[in-house]
Amino acid sequence: MTNANRTDWKMPLALLAISAIPSAAGIARLAGLAGNQVISSENARLVAAPFPIVLHILSANLFSILGALQFSSRLRHRSPRWHRVSGCTVVAGGIFVALSGLWLTVTYPIPPELQGGLLYAVRVFVSAAMLLSIYCAVAAVKRRDIAAHRAWMIRAYALGQGAGMQVVVLLPWTLLIGRPNVLLRDVLMSLAWVINLFIAQMAIQRWSPRNSSFF
Repeated sequence: MTNANRTDWKMPLALLAISAIPSAAGIARLAGLAGNQVISSENARLVAAPFPIVLHILSANLFSILGALQFSSRLRHRSPRWHRVSGCTVVAGGIFVALSGLWLTVTYPIPPELQGGLLYAVRVFVSAAMLLSIYCAVAAVKRRDIAAHRAWMIRAYALGQGAGMQVVVLLPWTLLIGRPNVLLRDVLMSLAWVINLFIAQMAIQRWSPRNSSFF
């Protein structure tokens, strides 16, 4: 692989890496739902009504994997048709991620130790913001504003990648300090989306139309 190819694949590989743990956890969750899983307070709601979580996991994996590949400029330029088809799939996956995430947050009786009031509000906001970002991205590409389309899709991807950054934030804290209480856990998990949006905005500014090295 040439230096140019390695540089081009740095971002997609980094995004795939950050998706690996939540994707694996999601697959394990599906396997547990398909088998004779022991029912506990943490999974009773999922066993009783599995459709939303199954939809959320499948669409999130599709969104994170195909979305990461959109960041390869060589892949996009060499296969424009692939970019369009996979891009439509990413959009559909993102919509299902946001809607199923909102469904799970609002209608499922999540135990208080897993979600406080802050995290509830943030999850509702993130789902709505992700839907809005995808809508803006689609509207922008229809009017052929490619720069705005890319910027809004980057924001949507950042919002959809919350679980990956939550692992990065929560795991070191838990290993070094211990399991956080409910409020602190809410704050740390919410912080993951803030970090993602900050990184996304930096990427949008860096790879603006004035600097075409990325897009």
